[in-house]
Amino acid sequence: MYRKVFSLLVFLTGLVFLVSCTNRTTTISGTIDKQTKLLYSNPDLAVCFDNFLDTLVPDDQGRFELKFNLKEGRFMILKMPDSRNKYFIPVLPGEHYEISIGKNNEFSVDGANKEGIALYQSVLNYDPYTMKWSIFKNDTLSRDEMIKKIKQGELTQFKKLLDDKEITSSFYKLINDDRDCFYAFVAAWLNLWDMLAIYRRPETDESILAEKNTMKQLQNIFDRYKPDDKDFIKSPSWTEYALFMYTEIYLQYLKKHIDRDRIESLIDPEQHFSFWFEQTKQSFSGNRLESALALLIYRKGSEVESSIPAYRYFKEKYPASLYLNYFEEQMNETIELYTGNKSDPSIRFTENSDSINSLSALISRFKGKKLYVDVWATWCAPCRKEFQYKDSLGIILEQYDITPLYISLDNENQNKKWKALVYANHLKGFHFRANQAFIDDLKLYWGGEKGKKSFLIPWYMLIDENGNILEKHARRPSEIVATKRLSD
Repeated sequence: MYRKVFSLLVFLTGLVFLVSCTNRTTTISGTIDKQTKLLYSNPDLAVCFDNFLDTLVPDDQGRFELKFNLKEGRFMILKMPDSRNKYFIPVLPGEHYEISIGKNNEFSVDGANKEGIALYQSVLNYDPYTMKWSIFKNDTLSRDEMIKKIKQGELTQFKKLLDDKEITSSFYKLINDDRDCFYAFVAAWLNLWDMLAIYRRPETDESILAEKNTMKQLQNIFDRYKPDDKDFIKSPSWTEYALFMYTEIYLQYLKKHIDRDRIESLIDPEQHFSFWFEQTKQSFSGNRLESALALLIYRKGSEVESSIPAYRYFKEKYPASLYLNYFEEQMNETIELYTGNKSDPSIRFTENSDSINSLSALISRFKGKKLYVDVWATWCAPCRKEFQYKDSLGIILEQYDITPLYISLDNENQNKKWKALVYANHLKGFHFRANQAFIDDLKLYWGGEKGKKSFLIPWYMLIDENGNILEKHARRPSEIVATKRLSD
C-alpha cells in the first residue's frame, strides 16, 4: 500500500515538473481602436524592453489576437503608437487574457489573475517623464525606510489578493521578483546620485568617507539583488537596473574608470563603450549575457565607432539571435557612416555652419520655408526619446508644408557621434551643429531676458516663411502627435 502511494506521489511530482518545463500557449486578445495598431514586446525575447516592440494590426472591428508559447511567467508591454501610455501585463503559461484599450487609453482586462494585472497598472515603474523621486524623501523616515515602506505597501496589496485567491502563487512570485528588481533600481539610482554629488565636490577627508560609505551601500544592493539573477530579467526594470545602474555607472566607480575632473562624461559612450562592453561580458551569463549585450549595442552602439567590434562579436557569438532584428540595420548604417559610405538625400547638413553665429542668421538661410525647430544634443536623453515620434510628426508637418530643422548643441569633437545619431534615427530634414557664439545668442531667446545664462532642452520653435518666430516654446513631437495639432 505504502509503495503504491509513494509511486503515485513520484508520478504526480514528475508530472508537475514536466508540465512546468513544457511550452504552453498563452493568448492575449481584445479590442482597440480599429484605426490604430498595437505595439507589443516580443515574447520570444528574454528581456522585457519597451523599444523591442513588434506591431499587430487589428481587424475591421478592432479585434486582435496574439498567441505565443511560454515555459514560465513573464511581463509583456502593450502600447499604442505615438502614445506615452504603456501597459505592463504579467502573464503566465497557458492562460488567456482579454484586453480592451479605449480611445482615451481606458484599460481593462479579463482572464486569469485579472485583479492582479489591473492592480499592477498602478504600481511604480520607471518613466523618465513621470518618475517623481521626491516621494522617497520624508521628514521622519530615512530614504531606505521610505523605499521599504512604499515597496511593502505595494506587495501587501498583492498579498491580500493572494490570500483571497484572486491571484495564484506563481503570479505573486512574478510580481515579488519584479518589485525586488524595481526597488533595487531605485535604491541604486539614489545612491549613485549621491556619488555624483560627492565627485562634484573637492576631495576632502569628509568626501572620501562619504564615498566609502556610499560604495558600501551600493555593494550591499548589488550583492543582495544580483543583476545576473535569472528571475530579474523578466522585470521591465531589469534594463535600467542591470545595465544602466550596474554596468554603465556603478562599475565605473568600482573600477576607478572615472576622470574626477570630467565627471559629467560618466555616461559618454565615446569614452566608455569599450569598458561597458568588457564589463558586460564579465558580469552576465546565459540569456542575460545575450540580452545585456544586445541592449548595450542597441542603446549606445549607433553613437560611437567603438561599438562596431562589439556588434561583430555579437553576430559571431549569436548568429541567429532574435535581437538582431532590432539593431542590425541601425548598426550597418553606423558602419557605413564611419567607413565614409553613408548618404541619404533626405538628411541634409548645413554647409559652412562655422560661420553662422546667431539664430537669425541660420533662419535667413531658409527664407521662404516654414520651420519646426528642434534644439537637442546627443547627451540629452529626453531629446532622443522624442525621436520615436518622428515619422508621425513628419506626416503632420508635411500637411502644413513645414520643414524640420534640427539644431544640435554638441561640440566639435562630437561631430561624428552627432551625425551617426542623425542617420541612426533617420531624422529627415536639415541639420545644424551650433558653435559657442550661436549657443550664446540662443540663450537670449529662451525667456526674452537679455543676459539669460541658460535654457532647457529639448526646445522646439515654430517659424514662418518670413523668418518670424510664431511660437518660441512650441509643442513637443509627442504632444503634436497625440493631439494631431501643432498648437492650441
